[in-house]
Amino acid sequence: MSRRFRLEQVLRVRHLQRDIAAAAAGAAAARTVAARTCSEDVLEEAAAQSFADHGSPESFAAAVAARSASSARYQDALAALEEAEAAARAAQAAYTAAEGRAKGLQRLADRHEQAQRAADLKADQAVIDEHAGRARGRTTGVQGPAHLGLGSGLDSEAVPADDYSVRGNEPSGGGA
Repeated sequence: MSRRFRLEQVLRVRHLQRDIAAAAAGAAAARTVAARTCSEDVLEEAAAQSFADHGSPESFAAAVAARSASSARYQDALAALEEAEAAARAAQAAYTAAEGRAKGLQRLADRHEQAQRAADLKADQAVIDEHAGRARGRTTGVQGPAHLGLGSGLDSEAVPADDYSVRGNEPSGGGA
């Protein structure tokens, strides 16, 4: 198994795409907030206009024209708000798609890392077992439980090699 994740560069690109999409979604959300604020300001401005003190027909016509202009500005602001909200939804969808692509590849990278850790632990255990086996072979006159067939428990005591009673096969010779 290779040490490096083969798709590491692709994963970096996906993370970069996700970050760019997140920035675009944030900017689109900020434009939506600005458009909403602008439309609310235009609406408040239009609501503040009154027809109260317009005695002459010219001033009344000017007030009606101002009101009409305010209404048009408000309609434009609402259109800009809808456009900004649509752009924000599209940017959010692009971010979600980029996040999904990055997550899928990240899962593969995580599995690769776990497999590498497991392989490293297995190699370390093999080295430890090899050293333990060599250390056991260097002791003279003492056989471990694995040699006697008693299992591999660590709490078993070492038994001298010439103790036939432990193994269950007594010597058939003259005596006892």
